[in-house]
Amino acid sequence: MTGFDVGPDVLRAAATAVRRAAEVVRGLELGRVADLAAALPGSAAGGTARELGPQWEDASVRWADGVDSYATALSTSAQAYQAQEDAATDGFGRTGGR
Repeated sequence: MTGFDVGPDVLRAAATAVRRAAEVVRGLELGRVADLAAALPGSAAGGTARELGPQWEDASVRWADGVDSYATALSTSAQAYQAQEDAATDGFGRTGGR
């Protein structure tokens, strides 16, 4: 047998899981690490936290946005594969058992 099998349901489930992961990361508020600077005035750790917070926030937002795009691509693929399967099923049904 040549080719490969694609399960549209598996793609849809993966898209849902990926979207959930993006939601979790967005909820982390990684930028809040910058708040540590107030608790560590004048220290190197405080300065590092002040710089690190915005970088972590930006990176997590970009990651979540990218993952959302990936989830959309998975959903689109699932729809396309499902449409092909439905068309093939319909085509076989019209053969009249010949």
